[in-house]
Parts: sequence; C-alpha cells; structure tokens
Amino acid sequence: MEISQKIIDYSIWYYLKYYPSPTKLKRKLVEKFWPNSEKGKIYWGINEEEINYILNEKLKNIIQEEEVIQSKIRVYKSKGKSKLYIKQKLFERQENKEFIDIYLEEAFVDWELENLIFEYEKIKDKDDKQKIIQKLMRKGFKYDDIKNLDI
Repeated sequence: MEISQKIIDYSIWYYLKYYPSPTKLKRKLVEKFWPNSEKGKIYWGINEEEINYILNEKLKNIIQEEEVIQSKIRVYKSKGKSKLYIKQKLFERQENKEFIDIYLEEAFVDWELENLIFEYEKIKDKDDKQKIIQKLMRKGFKYDDIKNLDI
C-alpha cells in the first residue's frame, strides 16, 4: 500500500489543528484526496482501505477520542450548559455515541440538579411560573426535573 507522505502529514496536521471525530476526519480525507479530486490526482488519491489504514495505523497513537470528548464536556459544563445541550453538541461533532454516554453520566452525577437549582434561583423572582418553566426548558433542563423543584 503506497500512500503519499503528504496525505499522511495532512491527516496529522488536520487532526491536531481541529481535533475532529474520526468520522469527520475520514470525510475530510475523502473530500480532499479522493482519486477524482484535484489533490487526489496530484498525490495518487486514496481509497477507503487506505483511509482506514491512515486512521488505524498511522494516527492510532495521536487520535485521543476519549480525551477530546471529556475535554469538551468539561468546557461546556464550566459554561453552565445542561447535559442535553452537551449531548447534542457532541452528536453534531459526530463523536462516538458510547463514549458520550459514558462520560456524560460520569460528569453529571449530581451536577445537573445543582445547576437547575442555581438557574431557578436567578430567575424565580422575575417571571411567573410558566415563563420560568419555559426558560429552564430552553436551557436544556428536563420538564420532570423542573417540576420536581415545586415551582
């Protein structure tokens, strides 16, 4: 299997710059270096098997999918985002669904209820009951959790 070193170097550079999910990195390589693309014609192009080889062999020590997911969760959590919001953002990034579920559960053991109470305390005196519920739901909190606050 002959893969241009330029393609491998690009794969490494792109991963380290943007930390995409493996699915997004694969899509980018197809877009950039597929045999009928402009760069693909210059660098011999690549096929599905070669892309998998790059991801599984050449980048296996570089790709830190679990650490990226944990880091994204920590950042969103520090900004006060809800579990549902974070899950949606990670799905948009096309991250591994199993890792998302595992690390979200670890990160949100008791935190979500505390954050809900904090958000409720900020807005409880400003609006009526219905508006408070709507605001909290827009922030990504579950209706059942909000109802348990006895608003």
